[in-house]
Amino acid sequence: MKYDEEAVATAEYIRKVANGKKIESEVEVSLMRDGKEVTYGTYDAYCEGHLFDLKTGQMERYYVPQMAVYVAAICQRDNVDKIEVHLIYSALKKVDKFTLTREEAEKVSYSIIDSVNDPTRSPNTSEYCNWCGRQESCTALRGMAMTVAEKQKMVLEQELTVISDPKTMGVFRDVAEACTVFARMVKEKSGEFDEIEGWSKTTRKGKKAISSITTALFQSGLPAEIFVKACTVSYPKLKKQFAEHKGVSEHEADRILSGLLASITKEGHSVKYWRKEK
Repeated sequence: MKYDEEAVATAEYIRKVANGKKIESEVEVSLMRDGKEVTYGTYDAYCEGHLFDLKTGQMERYYVPQMAVYVAAICQRDNVDKIEVHLIYSALKKVDKFTLTREEAEKVSYSIIDSVNDPTRSPNTSEYCNWCGRQESCTALRGMAMTVAEKQKMVLEQELTVISDPKTMGVFRDVAEACTVFARMVKEKSGEFDEIEGWSKTTRKGKKAISSITTALFQSGLPAEIFVKACTVSYPKLKKQFAEHKGVSEHEADRILSGLLASITKEGHSVKYWRKEK
């Protein structure tokens, strides 16, 4: 329930700041320049001079460029001069606040756009490569791919168990990230070919799935107590169905179900992972 608790705390914070004023959520806005759209984005929540952005990770980062786009776009749309930004780190239970003027936000946003569109600028790889629309033509990503083979050879020549220093492990992590991005690009491109030298195309059948649990119960002829042993219950789906059936909100449904099913509800394990530093 940890994520739900964070979501509730975030909602309460936003409502407190809004103080009864209208709150917009998940709204797409366009940043304009000389009458033309240059980029767009979808902000989490906004209320008359206050922009809210939820960050669920365990690490604080520099989000001013991202927020600048939202601020500039909203200032243009609503004809306002400045906006206070609230970065809500729900897992850390912390809020960073700062104010951006329209002039500052447009300056930051336009400089980034000009940099991206500069044909003489050399691109750099980062943790955002997976989401970039220019992967196929990116010289930085292609350059990294060319070095993967050499690094892979080094990986194969060593046993992972003998790695004891952070620097070497950093190299191994870089190799893994590069391989992931490059593998996805190759897989997508492979779909355009009927034949690939050294490879054969095979078909794997999809897993069978039951579309109606009720029909399966009756048609199988199994006793209900035996049949349910083959079934699993999705808590999010159960919560949604409970809310619709009882005519309550999903938050209220979660509260009720948490009490009713406390003895048989298992909390999922938190997952820790490594994120590439800039």
